[in-house]
Amino acid sequence: MRGRRILLVGVIAGTSVVAAVSGEQERSVQTIDGKQNYDTYCATCHGAGGKGDGVIASSLRKRPADLTQLAKKNDGRFPTETIVKFVDGRTRDEAHSRSDMPVWGDVFSKSQTSTSPDDVKSTIEALVKYIETIQDKRQRPE
Repeated sequence: MRGRRILLVGVIAGTSVVAAVSGEQERSVQTIDGKQNYDTYCATCHGAGGKGDGVIASSLRKRPADLTQLAKKNDGRFPTETIVKFVDGRTRDEAHSRSDMPVWGDVFSKSQTSTSPDDVKSTIEALVKYIETIQDKRQRPE
């Protein structure tokens, strides 16, 4: 009986390690996919570094946001949910509907590589997760 308990504890511990490693790999893949998507869909307007200085930024009605300042403008916390909704764009309010930014939720849902709403959600979440990694790390002046 004691041998079975030890075996069971070993199996549970092993499963937890595999799940943790798998979760880390998934986050890494999401960040890589997020960067690739950022480079493909966002960099022309927001710039390679996210500063709002992409190659077509000057031709837009409004300068693209400096994506490196999102956390700084939110008391040091990255506003994940807000950015997910903004990138998706399908629920924009009147003020945001005048933006030159595409409604990426629609674009991704019509993509040949997107086969479901979950794929669209994952694509946007990976993109936002990448944007979180480019936040300016300097502290706000007091």
